[in-house]
Amino acid sequence: MKAANSLVYVLVFTAFLICPAGLALGVVLHPGSEPNLVTWTDRPPDDVVGRWYYVASCVAVSSNCVITTRHQGLHANLFVEIAGKQYPVSQVWDHNTADLRVAKLYGANLANFVDIYTNIGEVGKNIVISGYGDGRGELLQQQGITYGYQWDNTNNTTLRFGTNRVDRISNNSNLDGIISNVIIADFDGLGDDISTTYEGITAAHDSGSGWFIKVAGIWEVAGLSRTVQVHYEAGHEDDPNYIIYEQSWFRDSNDPNILSPDYFDAVRLKSYADWIYQTIPPRMPGELTGDEWVDFADLAVFVSFWLDTDCHSPDWCLGADFEPDGDVDFADFAQFACYWLQD
Repeated sequence: MKAANSLVYVLVFTAFLICPAGLALGVVLHPGSEPNLVTWTDRPPDDVVGRWYYVASCVAVSSNCVITTRHQGLHANLFVEIAGKQYPVSQVWDHNTADLRVAKLYGANLANFVDIYTNIGEVGKNIVISGYGDGRGELLQQQGITYGYQWDNTNNTTLRFGTNRVDRISNNSNLDGIISNVIIADFDGLGDDISTTYEGITAAHDSGSGWFIKVAGIWEVAGLSRTVQVHYEAGHEDDPNYIIYEQSWFRDSNDPNILSPDYFDAVRLKSYADWIYQTIPPRMPGELTGDEWVDFADLAVFVSFWLDTDCHSPDWCLGADFEPDGDVDFADFAQFACYWLQD
């Protein structure tokens, strides 16, 4: 299943715009429930979520690799932006059936990244969802009652986080010919008995963003956002020529007294964890800057951690703790010297 290929830059049109299941392309949040990202600390670090080019999102899973969906295609001058810094994408590996991609970033040595959630039973678990892209726009109202929101449809430069809960699992979900195992959640109304604190749903440019579950105090990524439910103009239900994409509902538009939450889903990473870990390329010892060459730039990183005794998983002082045993000392320097000026 693993098929490494050098990245060929091609321009691809946006995919799945006519798919009835919809395209998970930001996080839409209810008014009054938007989290303060400064004070809300019980969530993954900002810099484990990246912006994939101008069209989607991604999640860091090693010091120089991210995962994302593959339905957004490849683009000219492809890059990933994490914590305000852009990294060229040097190589990609696409899963041969699932909507899943591993990408290597040139020049990256990321301090924060996450493991794949592989525990049994995502259903019923609280999740933190994330992504770059559209947030909440104008209210959608009927009979003076709000039943949903437009998407703001501005840009995909803002990172948003929200919460939800996994409701169910579906295997072999076919979306425009790409078959994936998925986990599914619903967008419940604020204050409903089953809604979460920062209830949210994905929107435009959120494809490839993470659904995170905390395990023993550590955040792991359980899914990558894939699709959201679509709506149709009145009188044209199920007609793909009358699809309304840029809306999120939690009530019925005809009778907003009736709860009718939109569903959205994510590629279930537990199903593909082995493939992801087998595909992530090993990193050469001593190569600490992501440029695939051990030189003075790497030495500068190594020296910055010299005699540090607080190295720990997953990054082990950005890789300077080679053994790893929690500190950077002469044993690590001896290993570093073995790879000097190698590429």
